[in-house]
Amino acid sequence: MDISFIIIELLISVFIFLLTGIEERFASNRWRLVYAAPLFILIIMTIISGFSVYYTGAYIAALVCMVSLFAGKKNVKRTLAGAGIICAAISFALVLFIPERRKSAYLDDFEKAFSTMKEHYVLDQEKGIDFDELYKIYHPLFKEVDETQDHVENYKLWQRYTGEFYDGHVGYQMKRDDLFLDAIMKSYGNDYGLSLIRLSSGEYAAVNVEGYDNSYNVTNDEKDDMGIYRIKDDFLSENAESERLTLKNAGIKNGTIITKWNGKPIDEYFGELSYYFEQYPVRENEEFYQPVYVAGIGMGMNYGETYVPADEKSSSSAEITFLNDDGIEETVTAPSLSAYFPRMYDTIYRLDAGTNISNLEWQEIDEETVMMRISEMAYDQETYNGADYTEMTDELRKQVLDYKSKGIKNIVIDLRCNGGGSPYFVEGVACLFAPEGEHSVYYSAVINEDTASFERDEDGMYKKGDLFTYQGENLWADGNIILLVNNHCVSAGDDMTYVMGDFPNVKIMGTTRSNSSCQAVKGVELSSGSVSFSAVPNLLPSGEVVIDTFTDHVGRTPFDEKIPMTQELISGIFDKGDDFILKYAVDSFTDY
Repeated sequence: MDISFIIIELLISVFIFLLTGIEERFASNRWRLVYAAPLFILIIMTIISGFSVYYTGAYIAALVCMVSLFAGKKNVKRTLAGAGIICAAISFALVLFIPERRKSAYLDDFEKAFSTMKEHYVLDQEKGIDFDELYKIYHPLFKEVDETQDHVENYKLWQRYTGEFYDGHVGYQMKRDDLFLDAIMKSYGNDYGLSLIRLSSGEYAAVNVEGYDNSYNVTNDEKDDMGIYRIKDDFLSENAESERLTLKNAGIKNGTIITKWNGKPIDEYFGELSYYFEQYPVRENEEFYQPVYVAGIGMGMNYGETYVPADEKSSSSAEITFLNDDGIEETVTAPSLSAYFPRMYDTIYRLDAGTNISNLEWQEIDEETVMMRISEMAYDQETYNGADYTEMTDELRKQVLDYKSKGIKNIVIDLRCNGGGSPYFVEGVACLFAPEGEHSVYYSAVINEDTASFERDEDGMYKKGDLFTYQGENLWADGNIILLVNNHCVSAGDDMTYVMGDFPNVKIMGTTRSNSSCQAVKGVELSSGSVSFSAVPNLLPSGEVVIDTFTDHVGRTPFDEKIPMTQELISGIFDKGDDFILKYAVDSFTDY
């Protein structure tokens, strides 16, 4: 919007320059409107886009054009008009070539996303979404962010808003990577040298502790999956290198029980966690990850506040109370080493990452067990755009029968960190292991072509359309299968968990349930980013949507066994670098 106003003002300034003197030959009061037009445009631009120091050239240009109206001589008027052209051109260049100088339409983005979601989000009734109430809450907040132009607060606000839906398909993505990286680094607090996890016993333990060889290190530049090291130096304290062993010297290691954080029990912080980096539709999953977020909260600071040494005179620290080796409580003051996000992300990744091999690749575990990695529901680009996965199914059939002929009895299908993809892929895999005969997956929903919305009946249930089915081959009838899942198993990953979960020889397990988000997705492009949301429902025979959580936030995909969070698991992951979770799944075949 701002660049359009500046272009109009520039064109009018050029018009005045070229036609200076004509008004003397053709006298009319209407010429005053031409000279005053840039000022009117300036007023409108300021009302709509707000005041900005980077529009100074445009402001001067408007005033110069207005002053030239009262200049007596033609040359003076032309000189003033020329000055106006130069000033307007400077503002145009700033806005066009220095994107960070432009005003972002944060409020307009919210209005566009909100109106689209209100019209087309398909789980509003199932999840108890009151759009009018959400608007009352978030419109003034986005209006404030629009006025301050704070991209960090804009990011936090979108995380809060999208989190209201408890839907893994509802999310916001910033358009500019540099602003996104800066925002996430400033939105999760400071790094005090560790993360936290809740043990199955109910206690809280330190994980990913600074100073241990297999843990995240603020001075380690080797891992750069998200580009966070490009800006990490801005958050490093002057003494980060010398202070990085504070926890190790105090006796805190991976698995040490943490009893208090800044003098408070850790669970007392959970109510302050107003947004997360990811979506946790299942309440049980949300509770699993909450302690990880608490570890970024500094003493006397609110959740999400991040101390940046270059911007602040004060320092940041956290008081960590723990049980020493003798079971006696001690407290250590841990200084901020950097921004917490890199360690937080690294901790979640270590807990949730699947086997690091290619999609659909097999790995032999022992003489009775193989593992197949499925990180995404995609075979190739050509197949992904259609529904025919025959080539993939034929290839997998040969591999499965080959392992069966070798005496393999157990298969682990690793669905951890599965980002989803095509439902036809799911059927192309599931058909090999399903009992013989026809199997129903789910129904499509009936769409009203006039309103472009899906129809509900008098009971509020969506009207069923076509039924999707596939034929089972039961190739592994005499063997056992474990589907290894976690919260990062989402969309078509949830679909496979749902489809295969009821097979008689399949067991679903993981440290957390799958994400429980499985409706088809729509994206909305915004000026500063994009928003995705569930837009096409998949239905059970009853007309009820399949898989997604309802207002109780209880997972609705099959789940047979929760892998316990123990000291042994922590040591395996954060001390030894083992895939302890996969090992646990393989070992469980003995008790299958």
